[in-house]
Amino acid sequence: MGFGYNPDLSSLGERLDILNFFSWMKKIKDVEQTKWFIYDASGYYIVNRTPERSILKLGQYPKAGQILEVLAAEQDKSKRKDIMENCDIRRLYLEKLIQISEIGADYIDSRDVFRVDERYQRALDAALCTVRKLEVDNPQLLSLIFPKNSNSASRLYLPLEIAEVIYLKDVFGVECKFGPETELWFDDAVLEAMRGATYQARRCVSGPRKPGYLSDRNVIWTCSPDNFVDTLLKYDTEYRTFVERYASPFKQQGEFLEDCVKRLRDELRVSI
Repeated sequence: MGFGYNPDLSSLGERLDILNFFSWMKKIKDVEQTKWFIYDASGYYIVNRTPERSILKLGQYPKAGQILEVLAAEQDKSKRKDIMENCDIRRLYLEKLIQISEIGADYIDSRDVFRVDERYQRALDAALCTVRKLEVDNPQLLSLIFPKNSNSASRLYLPLEIAEVIYLKDVFGVECKFGPETELWFDDAVLEAMRGATYQARRCVSGPRKPGYLSDRNVIWTCSPDNFVDTLLKYDTEYRTFVERYASPFKQQGEFLEDCVKRLRDELRVSI
């Protein structure tokens, strides 16, 4: 399961809705004895801040090593310090979520992987080849994935995600990617890259808000006061149903939903 970037962690804390994924992972582990890997992809957000000219100057078909060098250099810039600090905070939350959910997952930071592991570089070269093949064989799929009027940097998200799948399978034997239903088109591209290998892509519903690892409003955060939690769960029935579903595996005997949510909120808080 990969987790993207949330820019509000330093100011608002973590969204409790991120537990939706850990709830599913806990249920699947209980039934299938699954071994989970948490891949922290928040470091990829640097793609959004990388100037297009930095990618264009690499040429039409840059090598993985060139791309990763540009991204690492962008991360190291002093003006990107806020991004790196936010990624550090997400790491603390994901480690706490692994502990709360008791899924025994291994945590992997994408920043470490693409900086020091040559196996990821090889995986990215293979992913870039897959994307070039899709440009010829299935341009319609790529049009569903790439943002309209996107710059050359933002188009790196797809090969980076395909590369993580190849890397995790080659290095750790991971044979399934899990994520929200909003990743359908990405999953189709991933499965194309993994054609001929034993591999699956499984998805869960995201609920009435954005996927829980992203930022959103009118949701429960670790900073949300008790009265906000009570009011939101009382009057937004669709959201309440969603929260009740993902909180269910973590409820204590006889515990009301509001009390469960506040307890989980407090348990998830980290010292920043």
